[in-house]
Amino acid sequence: MHLKITCEYNGTKFAGFQSQRGQRTVQAELEKAISRYFDVPVKVVGSGRTDAGVHAVGQVISCLCPRADVKIYQFLLGVNSYLPDDVAVTNAELLPKFNARSDAKAKTYIYKCYISPTRHPLLDVDHWQLYKPVDVARMRTQAALLVGQHDFTSFCAEVGDKSPIRTIYSLDVQTPAPDEIWFVVRGNGFLHNMVRILVGTLLDGRDVVPVLNAHDRRKAGKTAPAKGLTLFNVEY
Repeated sequence: MHLKITCEYNGTKFAGFQSQRGQRTVQAELEKAISRYFDVPVKVVGSGRTDAGVHAVGQVISCLCPRADVKIYQFLLGVNSYLPDDVAVTNAELLPKFNARSDAKAKTYIYKCYISPTRHPLLDVDHWQLYKPVDVARMRTQAALLVGQHDFTSFCAEVGDKSPIRTIYSLDVQTPAPDEIWFVVRGNGFLHNMVRILVGTLLDGRDVVPVLNAHDRRKAGKTAPAKGLTLFNVEY
């Protein structure tokens, strides 16, 4: 049997999700806590990597379950007692077969900004501060042009040997409060820093079609800071 586990974390003090030697990572903390609970070594697979400073409320991980008689409620309480304050497991279920990475069908990220000439320490944890108003109507028009299947080379920090073709199902520019802007993007997968570059480009006020067609990272806007980005949901 496999465990499908949903977890939440504040990425501020993590060097990202994936284990890295000599670095504090979400994966390492989860593996340590789950291994301690079962009293055997356990390796986990994440739905995807989040970079240093990026948060999650709906990250999904999977692992082989060492015991067939595991009680989910006890598992959640036990593992959370071994985890640090900035990461927690929030849900779990037993499945005959499940892989958090390969079975994922879509992901939703939310990038949050607040507009203020002065800092707000509580918002600063998971928002990017903008010092003056921006043209939301224009950003919504440009965001709509990014929906669909495209070559997102211009919106990737480093393509490497991965295909740059991705599909964005929706990209909404929301204003949940007069001084807040949320970019809610749902797609089948994302390249390195892709969401943060999309946000930076929209906030720069650029026309996105020439940027898409250029296939050149230098044509896009700056990479928005990691702290404003949260992995919200993974669909299977």
